Amino acid sequence: MPRKPRLFLPGATYHVYCRVARGEFVFEDDFEAIEFVETLRKVKGLDGWTVFAWCLMGNHYHLVLKTRKVDLWRSMARLQGTVARNYNGRHRYLGRLWQSRYRARVIDSDDYFRQVVCYFHLNPVAAGIVDDPADFRYSGHRELMGLCKPFVIDRRATLAGFCPSDEKNFTDAYLEWIRSVADAKWATTDIKDLPWWNRPKDLDEIADAELHLKATAFDGTSLAENRVEIDLDDFALRFEQAAGLTVRELASRSRSKNRIQGRIEFATLAISRYRYRICDVADLIHKHRSSITLWLNKGLLTENTNLEFARRLDQLDEQISR
Repeated sequence: MPRKPRLFLPGATYHVYCRVARGEFVFEDDFEAIEFVETLRKVKGLDGWTVFAWCLMGNHYHLVLKTRKVDLWRSMARLQGTVARNYNGRHRYLGRLWQSRYRARVIDSDDYFRQVVCYFHLNPVAAGIVDDPADFRYSGHRELMGLCKPFVIDRRATLAGFCPSDEKNFTDAYLEWIRSVADAKWATTDIKDLPWWNRPKDLDEIADAELHLKATAFDGTSLAENRVEIDLDDFALRFEQAAGLTVRELASRSRSKNRIQGRIEFATLAISRYRYRICDVADLIHKHRSSITLWLNKGLLTENTNLEFARRLDQLDEQISR
């Protein structure tokens, strides 16, 4: 039976969760745990995530993150696929590492955001691993508390969700919520028994389109994205008009700076923003799929580190979508 399609909202904030197959405690091995966190950091950099919180337990992980232009499913395929391939390669295993598809819930209120961030930063305490979440290495709590240099967490963005009006009290406000969640009756329950987790009618439901298209994320940004639906050939024509590069020029063997830049822009816009498949983009401009993937990764990384490039993509996107 085919899987039920899942709705993902650009710019939404999610609670994402997944377990290891057969409940194996893969991440009790420090090497495997560090590899997971390194991969998480790389995916965040490539796809422009804002990471508000994370916790890696022995056999599962929790993330609270906000997407940018790249669909959540693409980023999660990169994260879980990379971790699984590397783990299986090191141990010469066959088969899946993850128990099932990851679970994801759109976070659509301040209280939901604060509760879930605190809940899984308290997971190591609830599991009896530590008495203080600050003593646990593999979560974002230490980063939020300033006990180590931020590695994955976007510290200011997270703490602003607990005290948006007074920067001096950011950490104190977060600690107050940590204490209140620790005292809650559901603080040590399984995820499926959490007061917010059972709201969807089935486990594969991410959000109701009619309910959420006009919703805003907890920080007030819109979840809706107005984008015209066009086929790939029309997209290529519009890109040509906006960027001044034809498909033939993109497909040529020329390695001029202008054409290399144009290929990166084309791949990044086509795949990350207009959701065309890598194989279809490769067929259109007669390039190998690995080349398209390389340009896409280069574009995603540059978009998040180079403001001028990001503005250039936004300008092209605006002209294409008219």
